[in-house]
Amino acid sequence: MVAEARHSGFFCVGSGVIRHLQLNLDTQLLNAFLPDGILADEIIAKAAEVIRAGGLAAFPTETVYGLGANALDGNAVAKIFEAKQRPLNDPIIVHVADGAWEELADAHNAEMRQMARALARACWPGPLTLVLPRGGRIPANVTAGLDKVGLRMPAHPVALALIRASGVPIAAPSANRFGHTSPTTAAHVLDDLRGRIDLVLDGGPASIGVESTVLDLTGAAPQILRPGGLSRERLEEVLARPVSIRQRQTPNQSEAMPAPGMLERHYAPGAKLILCKDTPDLLARREAYAAQKLRVGLLITQAQSAACAGLTPQFVMGNALAEIARELYAGMRALDAAGAQVILITQVERTGLGEAIADRLRRAAA
Repeated sequence: MVAEARHSGFFCVGSGVIRHLQLNLDTQLLNAFLPDGILADEIIAKAAEVIRAGGLAAFPTETVYGLGANALDGNAVAKIFEAKQRPLNDPIIVHVADGAWEELADAHNAEMRQMARALARACWPGPLTLVLPRGGRIPANVTAGLDKVGLRMPAHPVALALIRASGVPIAAPSANRFGHTSPTTAAHVLDDLRGRIDLVLDGGPASIGVESTVLDLTGAAPQILRPGGLSRERLEEVLARPVSIRQRQTPNQSEAMPAPGMLERHYAPGAKLILCKDTPDLLARREAYAAQKLRVGLLITQAQSAACAGLTPQFVMGNALAEIARELYAGMRALDAAGAQVILITQVERTGLGEAIADRLRRAAA
């Protein structure tokens, strides 16, 4: 088991001890766009200076906001673990902006290299992380000591501009306290990390709202380690072969995780999240919890709003899977802020983007 202890400002994970937490940074919030919607080049350049100097800058991607550091600087990467209170055995995805990604991997196998290039051409920029053999330029703490590295090219103009202006690949997990609900706005980042990081680039709400799909290409066949913003169906279309999803299993917490987001409990709000089978079940559970004098929040779709009229607090998402994904984390955070002790939500269909939503709900409710 990985033992965690917090004392005198230190955060300990297993045998790894992260140095003293910096809780007094003057975290800057900067708008990455000018009023006319054009990228603010001076602001991007300022954030790039932070990255090159070994600091931490949060930035928007199409999935969630990331907490970035120079992926080639092990000391800078260590600050990510420190700021997030992240276990040292949880690897970090490396974000790139051009074809230089092949220099960061050691994909010597011809078939693996062919699959990676095909996926990069078809799906990047986009919500796909490719797991490949780690190249020698990537510090070991980025990958939690594994000989594999996750690489992704994000589809957000601010993220791409920051990577290019920095001149280095950027290691970036989600920009939140470890295990907490991921951030989809700059305000969410500040709620979790104000005083712990140097800078936040505000690029507006994330358009997808759940993390990237993590696809491992190092095995005998391609396998999804974490469902995400790109569907299995799309991957199979590009590769013209079946793609499996890693079977649910409880990770050995004394060993490195194969990918981010693999812990049994993750993405969790402060309130207890309960999965309901349908709207009648949700209403029955709400009545039962309310009878216990608990403040119950409802995370519902527009189709459920009539049945739940007058029941507060509630957060209403759209009906489509893309809308649910985009608004899911914001809804969890809003209901937490409203003082909910229990959050009720109905399960979603496990097809397409529903695979990722169901995965996040299961882990958040664990």
